[in-house]
This record gives sequence, structure tokens and C-alpha cells, in this order.
Amino acid sequence: MDNKILLVGTWFGTALTTFMLSLALLIYISSEQTVSLASNTYQIYQALPETQLTISDSIAPTNARAKILEDFFRGYKSELANFANQFVEVADQYQLDYKLMPAIAMQESNGGRRMPKDSYNPFGFGIYGSKILHFDSFDEAIETVGQTLRENYLDQGLETPYEIMTRYTPQSEAKGSPWAIGVISFMEELH
Repeated sequence: MDNKILLVGTWFGTALTTFMLSLALLIYISSEQTVSLASNTYQIYQALPETQLTISDSIAPTNARAKILEDFFRGYKSELANFANQFVEVADQYQLDYKLMPAIAMQESNGGRRMPKDSYNPFGFGIYGSKILHFDSFDEAIETVGQTLRENYLDQGLETPYEIMTRYTPQSEAKGSPWAIGVISFMEELH
């Protein structure tokens, strides 16, 4: 029993001594020191960068929204990730919720992964049976759909996905609103 007490006491004594010596050495090393070599005197300091770096804590809302959309589309392996900025710019231009058009694109074509060949139409816009509206680019599709949503839907009082659905895809309303439910689900995923 006495050996155990002696062993524990020795261990604590050694640990405390080691800690105190380490602390003293750290303080000594981190303090300014003067070294004389021949006739020259040198100062030794802690290494610091020549200029101070500053970090900004502000993020431009457009950039944050575009990054959110880019990450969202990348998560679904959609090439629309490359058009995240365009989605945000058009949404701002036409005063739309920036999540609305991406959510419609996801609901209609899985983010452009299932759309008519060479149509650049991930929105299912102007597609009725064999009639297919083609665009020359995704940029043109985003611009056209954004403008149409503003002028023919929101300006006409159709503001929620359920209301928009009554004109955008009226057959979905008869089936219990799966289109609006899907759009709302994708919009919520973007929160």
C-alpha cells in the first residue's frame, strides 16, 4: 500500500515538475531575445505576416442564393447547376421567389435530366402531348419562363404553387395536386 502511495506521489510530482518546466520554456521561447554575433546585434521575434489579413463576414445575397441553387442542382446531378446565377438574376428581374423556377424545373424534368431532346426546356413549359416548345439555350428558357410567370401568373393573382398549377398544369389539379406538392417540396428543400 505504501509503495502505491509513493508511486502515485512520484508520478504527480514528476508531472507537475514537467508541466512547470514546459511552461517556463514556452514563456522563455516566446519572449523577445537579443543575440549578439560579433559586433552585430540581432533581434529575434515571433514570425508574423508582413500584412494583416482581413476577413469579411458579409455575403452578397445574390451570391449566397446562387451558391444554394448550384449546390442543390449538383446534388441532383443536374447541368442546371451551371445556370444558378441566371436563375437568381431572372428571379430578381421579375420579382419572383428565387426558388420557384428551380423547383418547377425539378418537378417537370428532374432538373433537366428528363426533358425532350435538344429542347433546353427543363420547365415542361409549352409541352402538351406531341407539341414541344424548344428554346435555343437554357438562358433563353429561364428568361422566358421567368417573364411568363411574372406576367401571366403572379400579375394575374396566381401566386402559390397550387394557384399556378391551375393554369400551368391543370390536369394535375384533377389528380389531387401532385405537381404543386412536388414544387412546394423542392422549394422547401432550398431553405
